[in-house]
Amino acid sequence: MLSYCMLKKHKKIYFFVKILALFTALFLFLLFLAILPFQQKIYPNTYIAGIYLGDKTKDDALKILMADARLPEAIILEINNTQNVIKTTEFVDKIDFQKSVDRAYNFSNSGNFLYDLKTKAVLIIRPKNLNLVISINDSKLRETIKILSDKFGKSPKEPSIKLENNNIVVNPGENGVEIDFLSTKFDINNNLSLLKDAPIKVNLIERSSKLTDSQVQNYKKRAEKFINKSILANLEDNNIEIKADKLIQFIDSKQKNYREDKINQEILLIAKKINRSPQDSVFIVENDVVKEFVPSKDGLTIQELEFRHKLIESLSTLENTDQAALTITIPVIKLEPKIKIEDVNNLGIKTLLGRGVSYFKGSIPNRIYNINHASNKFKGILIPPGEIFSFNKILGDVSSLTGYKAAFVIKDGKTVLGDGGGVCQVSTTLFRTVLNAGLPIVERRPHSYRVGYYEQGFPPGLDATIFYPTTDFKFKNDTPNYILIQPTVDTKNTTMTFEIYGTSDGRVASISKPQITSSIAPPPDLYIDDPTLPAGQVKQIEHRAYGARVVFDYRVEKEGKILIDQQFISNYRPWQAVYLRGVVQ
Repeated sequence: MLSYCMLKKHKKIYFFVKILALFTALFLFLLFLAILPFQQKIYPNTYIAGIYLGDKTKDDALKILMADARLPEAIILEINNTQNVIKTTEFVDKIDFQKSVDRAYNFSNSGNFLYDLKTKAVLIIRPKNLNLVISINDSKLRETIKILSDKFGKSPKEPSIKLENNNIVVNPGENGVEIDFLSTKFDINNNLSLLKDAPIKVNLIERSSKLTDSQVQNYKKRAEKFINKSILANLEDNNIEIKADKLIQFIDSKQKNYREDKINQEILLIAKKINRSPQDSVFIVENDVVKEFVPSKDGLTIQELEFRHKLIESLSTLENTDQAALTITIPVIKLEPKIKIEDVNNLGIKTLLGRGVSYFKGSIPNRIYNINHASNKFKGILIPPGEIFSFNKILGDVSSLTGYKAAFVIKDGKTVLGDGGGVCQVSTTLFRTVLNAGLPIVERRPHSYRVGYYEQGFPPGLDATIFYPTTDFKFKNDTPNYILIQPTVDTKNTTMTFEIYGTSDGRVASISKPQITSSIAPPPDLYIDDPTLPAGQVKQIEHRAYGARVVFDYRVEKEGKILIDQQFISNYRPWQAVYLRGVVQ
């Protein structure tokens, strides 16, 4: 049996528990009475930027906030005891009133009963002032801060690197002092979201940019691995060489990786050359001659992410191996034109069979004129299946009577001023095009001398001379359909292009690299009096070149069968440097 003392003690505990339970129930009851009237409302003692929204529905609170909340017209940034005023309209996009009201409502109505109960209990005795939700334009604010930073601080100078006479030169850069943007933005956002216009004290911090001696050495050591190295990015006729002086700019000066910002800049420059919209075909034939022809072309857009990955991969290979050059294909997305070649003709001209290019940098104006004039005769020429094409038959007489101007030509072993100089640029370009198209060459004769124009970007041996009416260039259309030849002359970039269109029968052409099997030294330089130049002016039109015997093989295959197996041999006399010397007083 329990003793009297123990029983008395238990009665006291029971009484205390009972009183506690009554007080707890009373507290909860009173709290419930305090909460009940504010269901679906913002709880009392809740403010946004000093504007009271307690006991308001969300709709009513939104109206109040939109009517009363006004951002300060400007903020004051205090820098080195100098006050600088910035208009808020320069960088604040908007106040998000709805999100601000939702934030106030959800502050004590999160959906978690115990948490919300505690929050509301605290609000009864301690008010809460919430911030407005505002949207700051980060880039505009950064621009504004940058102006002030340049005024009161010191712009850091980033490290730089360059290639001089095959030596790497590193500028380590300089440290700077600038405004702490992140902390300044935080203070500005806090002031505006509470509708305060008090001055904000701005901190200046040191920006570390200068490389240490160790970093300079590592930077230089990495760059030296790219000397005499290059990356060739190609697509169709575009061959873009990225040389060592550009490659070293891609190296990160402080880390072991590469600068994607610099690589992206290079990709944008290349994209300007590559990207194009789809081109619909135009094909108009009158009297068996194409009067208007525009080949259909796919639109091209560089796949920048894949291209960047290829460039970075190539950079790593060049840096970590002995390879001196890499070639990568530019990745693109192709967009088909709406109207293709086959949609607008019934001659079987469906695709590009071959393209040939030559360059004429350094040509005198009359020579450029003649190239353009002669090429126009070959625009839109259709060649029936089985027909042998004669260059001279299309070209016709070359003289001043047929519109040609005087320029220098090779005649009887001499360079002389004659009508039509430059016409062989056209025949040479067509010769290269026919080779690439895989068509049979019936007649071709090389020049007597190695002509500098035809070796711009090409080895010797890929030229074809003509002289109307005795020396011709001929080839045969041995395809089952018509073919179309189309020339283009770009005088700005001194480039000539021929394209041959037709129906592909699956043939594949290959040309071996021309080999010089013998060589003869050139004679002394030659000066020619030019009546079109003023006295005393000298202009070089040809560069000295050795005489040579050049050989290359031309092979065409189709479905494992050899269609053409031909060797071209070109015997060139030694070629002297030629200068035009002015004689006009």
